[in-house]
Amino acid sequence: MSKKKIRRPQQYKKPRERTFKEWWGDQKESTRKSIIWGCVAVLAVIVLLLVYYYGIYDDGSLKVKNNTVVGLQDNWLVGQRSSGKNSKYYHIADVAQPEGFELVANTANTGTTQNLSYAREEDNITLNLTAVNSSVNDIVENVYQRMASLVGENGEITEVSDVQSVLGAGKYFSYVSSFDNEDGTTQHYKALVMYVPSSYDDSCILVSVNSSDFDKEKLVADDVMMDVAIKALDGVSLIAK
Repeated sequence: MSKKKIRRPQQYKKPRERTFKEWWGDQKESTRKSIIWGCVAVLAVIVLLLVYYYGIYDDGSLKVKNNTVVGLQDNWLVGQRSSGKNSKYYHIADVAQPEGFELVANTANTGTTQNLSYAREEDNITLNLTAVNSSVNDIVENVYQRMASLVGENGEITEVSDVQSVLGAGKYFSYVSSFDNEDGTTQHYKALVMYVPSSYDDSCILVSVNSSDFDKEKLVADDVMMDVAIKALDGVSLIAK
């Protein structure tokens, strides 16, 4: 009996891929022209977008050199509206010095954001204005919960309330807290915290009015603090987008 010859399957050979040159040679002349003009059009659009963005488009952000805002003025509120490596900073508002207050400091947290602090000696009130990288509702919800926790059982904190200012509808709350010093004295602290909108939906302005004394009864009354905050906002001019 003869043995059958076993045929082994041929090894698979991957088809040779055609080169671009071969594919291009198979195209009709009209097709090649259409492809070329299409590529030219796409490149032209990309060039125009780059020229517009880097040469013409102005998103309102400030120029920063050596970690300092170029042309920064003493009465500017400057805030950050983005985070990370490509952070950008914006001139949020101009602030007129409130009557009866003296400018204490133009503090720069990062060399680029600028906050304004004022003091009134007659009743020991300090006033601070800061640009915040958040909307009014978002920042109030976040800060209020933290302050309520910090104030604790020994302090007092009001509910968040609405307020109408020249800059638009805002929100505020106030709190009182106390802490013991090393010399055995007790320091009492009171603050009115108010947030009002800016020209940008993703940022707002914080106005805080603060009073501190060893005698709790000498802390500034709520209506006085509110009057200070509202009058301070009367002197704030928002910078348009």
